[in-house]
Parts: sequence; structure tokens; C-alpha cells
Amino acid sequence: MGIPNYPIHLDDPQLQGFYDGLAMGELRLTADPDTGEWVWYPPEVVPGKPDTVLEWRPVSAQGTCYTFTTVVRCLLPGDHATEVPFTVVLFESDDAPGCRVPGVLVDDDGVEPACGMRLRFRPVPVGDHVIAGFAPV
Repeated sequence: MGIPNYPIHLDDPQLQGFYDGLAMGELRLTADPDTGEWVWYPPEVVPGKPDTVLEWRPVSAQGTCYTFTTVVRCLLPGDHATEVPFTVVLFESDDAPGCRVPGVLVDDDGVEPACGMRLRFRPVPVGDHVIAGFAPV
């Protein structure tokens, strides 16, 4: 399996905590500082609480595959023929039910992906940045 290599937008302050966490080997999601409720994908304004500033908090590296798809023909601009196929998963951490983080399936050693399979977060360096990777447990 390949790994997609396409520049991400690290200049987006709304997601900076996520990418900072990846660079440090942590999976971080946003939570309401008052209630502790996980909020993912981080909105610009929390519905019903416009003054709330969400906090970035690390979550468990253990979780499950909610769904997946295998990309066999890359539609990214440029030549990405050597990066396919790759499998994209939606990972749900044990700590944050309902929050589903996209990433690539890594270290699969021929294991077929499946909904509900146990995964472990494993950040993957790609070019000058790090992306979310998830390996079968």
C-alpha cells in the first residue's frame, strides 16, 4: 500500500492543534472546556455557545475503524501514480465516541480492512509534514 503525499494547509489556525499533535506523536481532538464534551470537526463557532474556545486534548491511540475506502486512482493534482493504492479509514478513538478522524491505513501486512476492526494511531511522516496513520492491532 502507498501513502498519499500532498501538501496540507498548516496555516489554518482552526486545525493547528491537530497538526501540532501529529508532529508530537499525539492524536488530539477538540473538547468543550466547560463540559469536556468532544467536538469534532472543530467549528469556527460552537453552536449555542459562541464565546466558547475549544481546547485541544490528546485522546487514546486505540480505537476502531468506522469505515474505509481504498483509493486505486488518485485524483490529486500532479503525478501520484506511485502512491496508490492506499486505504483511507475513519478512526474512532476509544476516548471520543462519535468523533471520526480520517487517516491512512498503515502496517497492514496484507490484513483486509473491515468496519469495526481495532486500530492504533501511528503518525506517518510524509515530506515535510506528518499525517494521521492507523495500524491494525
